[in-house]
Amino acid sequence: MKKLFITAILLGILSSCNTDDVDSDFIVVSSEEAAQQDNCTPDTSNPPSILGSTYFRSSFILETAVDGNGDGVFSFDLKDEGLCSADAMTFSTNFRVWNPESSFVSLQVVNDAQAIYCSHADGTLPIYIKTGNNVDFCFGGEIRFSGTLSDDENTLTIQLPYDQLYGFFLAGGGNDILLPDGTIEQYQGSATLVYERQ
Repeated sequence: MKKLFITAILLGILSSCNTDDVDSDFIVVSSEEAAQQDNCTPDTSNPPSILGSTYFRSSFILETAVDGNGDGVFSFDLKDEGLCSADAMTFSTNFRVWNPESSFVSLQVVNDAQAIYCSHADGTLPIYIKTGNNVDFCFGGEIRFSGTLSDDENTLTIQLPYDQLYGFFLAGGGNDILLPDGTIEQYQGSATLVYERQ
């Protein structure tokens, strides 16, 4: 009888315990978070075909046409309007790549003319992951933006929303576009960056 009583007490204690009452060092990760982290982990055993390749920017396309060189011809591609050097992206063997977001482009109206300023301030090298024709650029284990490779992998196209066009809204930058009728519009659109393999 004594054994039965002790067994009943022990079973009662054990059944009253809840896993919520136990302190744990384990962090619960949702399946979505786990998939995101997996998407940002390079597969070093199966290197991507772009490993070691260098691409140069061939276009910087806006949703609104501008006349940055003052020739009276408006173009959607800032490259046609005097945008400075074609930034290079090298997909290095350590799975790091130059950050195209760091291409600081600023649009301003100076003396009733469109001006385009640019500089380079690359302090972060994202990890890149290639899956099929898609290239993901990751920071801190999360995909920040993606690009699409052409079937022959000679062209990489990246679309960046306005909030990732750092020069358009950072201090010292600008997003003023001079329209053909002489009015000024605040640019709020995205940009499409096109890179060609060398």
